[in-house]
Amino acid sequence: MRPLLFLFCHFSCLLCVAQTPLDAPLPNRFDGLQPYLQINHFPTPVYATTDKDVKAQYQWKHTTSVLSPAQNIQIDACGAYIFYNKQWNLRVNYDTKQCAKLFDCKKGKMKKGQPYTFKDNWRTDNRLYGGWAMWYFIGTSETGEKVYGVGKLDTVGELFKD
Repeated sequence: MRPLLFLFCHFSCLLCVAQTPLDAPLPNRFDGLQPYLQINHFPTPVYATTDKDVKAQYQWKHTTSVLSPAQNIQIDACGAYIFYNKQWNLRVNYDTKQCAKLFDCKKGKMKKGQPYTFKDNWRTDNRLYGGWAMWYFIGTSETGEKVYGVGKLDTVGELFKD
């Protein structure tokens, strides 16, 4: 009986691994890259709001910023994943030019210590539901090292309460 109890407990614990976006492994595209860039979202978590001037019924309004703390970085790519089926799934991938435009970063050249912000990085929908997103950046340092940063964002399936 004890061996069966041990096996049950052991496999039950294995099922708990990667059950939430906070502990799920990152996608393979980050393998071999150095974690370096800082990605922040504001506010966090993000509650839904309504605005009659916006086409969708609900909006999750927030900003996303990226910062290189100590070196200049050339942005190679950025984008976002969404979390479902117990893993991160690519939602959108942008090249250097697109990242530079979204984050107001001339030619994708990040200056050390300078934050770059996507001001109107909103999610909109006619359904009120929560979910997780993860913005990422991949870049190259002045010494040629490949670096990345990720920032996870919780959008809540409730309206903002005053």
